[in-house]
Amino acid sequence: MRQVFLTFDTEDFISENSISSLRSLLLCLRKHSFKAFFFITGHMAEKLRGENETIRLLEEHEIGYHSSSHSVHPTIFEFTDVENYEEAYKNALLRETSHINPLNGRIEGPGGIFSVRSLCSDREIRAYRAPGFCWSPPHSEALRDLGLRFDFSSKIAPIPIFYKGLTFYPYPTLLEWQGRPQEYRTFLSSALRRKFTVMGLHPSLFVNQDDWDAIYKKGNPDQIPPPHPRTSSEFKSRMQSLNLFLEQARRVERTGLIKVTSDLKDADANLTVSRKQVEDIFEFSMRWPRRVFKYEPRHLRNHFLKFFAV
Repeated sequence: MRQVFLTFDTEDFISENSISSLRSLLLCLRKHSFKAFFFITGHMAEKLRGENETIRLLEEHEIGYHSSSHSVHPTIFEFTDVENYEEAYKNALLRETSHINPLNGRIEGPGGIFSVRSLCSDREIRAYRAPGFCWSPPHSEALRDLGLRFDFSSKIAPIPIFYKGLTFYPYPTLLEWQGRPQEYRTFLSSALRRKFTVMGLHPSLFVNQDDWDAIYKKGNPDQIPPPHPRTSSEFKSRMQSLNLFLEQARRVERTGLIKVTSDLKDADANLTVSRKQVEDIFEFSMRWPRRVFKYEPRHLRNHFLKFFAV
């Protein structure tokens, strides 16, 4: 049976309305009895402390990790972009177990994955997605050694694929939901044609007009202003369209053609790649730093070649 994974990157620790948006999405999923993945950053986990209703709703879903600080500099593609692979690995271990100051990027005690695990203390955190789908091999190996075995960051294969103790799930079909007809068609086409379909959405874009982390495009800011909010009618419209989408997904599921699931399994297929394929994987991973931050990596290509042994 074809499997569909609903995933939400939960990262906006700035906007006051980000938690209400998350709660609305969780209630919508409960209404349709769907279980999803929520990839939560360390900063967002800290923001959610004390939000007991939202935390209880999250308990119905698979919780994943979305990095300690997402877009705060140095980002993953910066602190692992050092010549020595082992040094990059150690940098990742340190920063992903630390609270990162959102203004200067400095380490300030424990946090990161520890914050997410503390928020969901009765759950095993097994899955991970890199911010901007920009993953770095030494970083992924560090997270694996922290207990994260399922990666939703890469564009390696259209099916889950196993390599070096990690199962890499396919790249998402959709990254934003606006309720347009083409989005419904894209979902149906993928869900009926592919064995695995991943939907990657952002709760913050239901309530904000802009990306919450746009302030980090030119470096760490002096202050953290919130993004421009959507009107209440815009938010209501997006939620209504999501509700219709979930109704449609449930109807298709009843035919027996697809299964919306949050079950994680180690992949049966083992990865073999050529140097050309590794180059393509690297180039795709670097789209976010190049496009958004104008960052040109120096050593990360070599880290990809080393990781894949080509």
